[in-house]
Amino acid sequence: MFVIKTTYTIFISFIAFILSSAPAFSAYIDDPPPGLSLYMDIPTAYMLTEGQFEATVSYRTVNDTVDVFGFKEDIAGGSNIGTRGDYHGTQGVFHFGLWEGLQVSYKGELRNLDAGLSTGDVEYASHDVMLKQNLFREESWYPTVALGVFYRGNRAENISRTFNSVSGSFLGVSVPSTPLEDPATITFGGIEDDSFGAALFTSKSFTPQLSVHTSLEYSRTIVGSELHLETGGLDVNILNDFSRLLETSDYMSHNFSFGFGAVYQVTKDIMFSADYKRIQVSRSGQSEIAEKDFNSNNVISWQVSYSPVSWFAMSATGTYFSNQFLGVIPSLYNSRTASKFGKDYGYLGVGITFFHDFGASIFKDERF
Repeated sequence: MFVIKTTYTIFISFIAFILSSAPAFSAYIDDPPPGLSLYMDIPTAYMLTEGQFEATVSYRTVNDTVDVFGFKEDIAGGSNIGTRGDYHGTQGVFHFGLWEGLQVSYKGELRNLDAGLSTGDVEYASHDVMLKQNLFREESWYPTVALGVFYRGNRAENISRTFNSVSGSFLGVSVPSTPLEDPATITFGGIEDDSFGAALFTSKSFTPQLSVHTSLEYSRTIVGSELHLETGGLDVNILNDFSRLLETSDYMSHNFSFGFGAVYQVTKDIMFSADYKRIQVSRSGQSEIAEKDFNSNNVISWQVSYSPVSWFAMSATGTYFSNQFLGVIPSLYNSRTASKFGKDYGYLGVGITFFHDFGASIFKDERF
C-alpha cells in the first residue's frame, strides 16, 4: 500500500510540474527539437533516422565496494535461495535507423550474479530485440508516438551445487548421512525464459533542453527449465532438492508495465535522464504457489552522460529495484525463490557510446 501511494504521489507531482510549466514552454512548443543527443537505453519515442547508428557498451556491478546504499546482502554460496549477493554484467545497446520512422534495436547482456541457486555465480545471457515504428510526429501540444514489438530472452548456465555428504534412501531403505572423501558438484544447463510483447512510447519536447516520455508495455512470458532429473528409486536429498527447483520453474506469465521519465540537456556536452517503471506480473500454470508471492516491481534508473565530441560519449548510470529482478529476469522467480525478492536491490555502472551516420560522409547532429 505504501508503494502504491508513493507511486501515485510521484506521478501526480510529475503531471503538476508539466502543467505549471506550460506558460514558459508555450513559446517553444510549435518548434520542437529533432530528438535526443543520445539514446542509449532511454525508453523514448524518438528514433534515429535512416542510416544512423548508435552503440553503447556499459559495465554494471554491485559488490562489497560498489554498494552505496547497502542493497547487497551477503550469503554463503549455495546456502540459500534468492537473488542476493554480488552482481556484474556487460551490456551492449545498439540502435540503427532502417529508414525514416523505423528503427531496429538490440540489447544484450552477459550477467554473473550470486543468486543463492548455485555454489558459484549463475551465468545469464540476456537478449532483447525490438522493431520500433513511428506513428505520429509531435506538433504543437501533440507528442511523438511510436509502437514497438519485441522479443526478450534469458538463459542461465552454471547452476551447480557442491556437497560434502549424501543422505536419503534407496528402494525404501534409509541411508544415513555419509561423508564424501572428496566434495562433489552437480551442474546442469539451467533455466530460461522467452517473452514476446508490444510497447507504446510517447515523447514530447518542451524546450531545447527538456523532453519527457512515457511508455506502456505488455508481454507474455514462458519460463521453463532445460533439464529434468529422473531419480528413479534413488531418493537422495541433493537430487530431490534440484528436482523440486526445476519443477517449480515451469510456468507462464502476463506482464504489464508503465513508466515515465525525462531527459535534460544540462549543457551542450552534458545530458541527464531519469526514469521510473512499474512492473506488474500475473502468473499461471505454477506447480507450486509461493508462500510470499510478490507480483510487482518498481524500477528507478538514471544516467548522466558527457559528450566531448559529437560521435562519442561517456556515461555513469544507476538502477534501483524495489523487488530485485522480479519481472526483469523472469526465470529467476519460482515458488522457492519468491520470498527473497522482497528486498531492495540496485547497481551502478559506467559506459561509452559511439554514433555514426552511414548515410552521410560526415557526422550529423540531426537525429529524429
